[in-house]
Amino acid sequence: MEETHARMATSAAIGTTALGRLQMRVPEDDGYEEVIVERRWPDMAAARAWCERTVSRVAPGTTVLEIQVFEESWRHSKSWETTKTRPQAEVLQLGVVNTAGFVRWSEPRVMSPRAGSRHLI
Repeated sequence: MEETHARMATSAAIGTTALGRLQMRVPEDDGYEEVIVERRWPDMAAARAWCERTVSRVAPGTTVLEIQVFEESWRHSKSWETTKTRPQAEVLQLGVVNTAGFVRWSEPRVMSPRAGSRHLI
């Protein structure tokens, strides 16, 4: 597993966590079912390790479609907000299963609210 370091949270943040998410196609009696499994961890290293352990234990015939790990910041709600505090994904790291069955990780990428959008001047 590659060693990566998470960014420090801003002062407005309560703290950070990481979310590991796996999307798989699981065989059933009459075909396949797509399943998403996710679990929250204290940091990205723990979330990556969980993803790797889970992938190593999948049932025969299961196809791992997508592996994602998000670093999330929990922020204090503003006084005018009526919804509960939710995590904001800030960093994304993707994984793929190689032919030997091990997970290879991409470099973590910072997510921005405008990533992928085009700005016209």
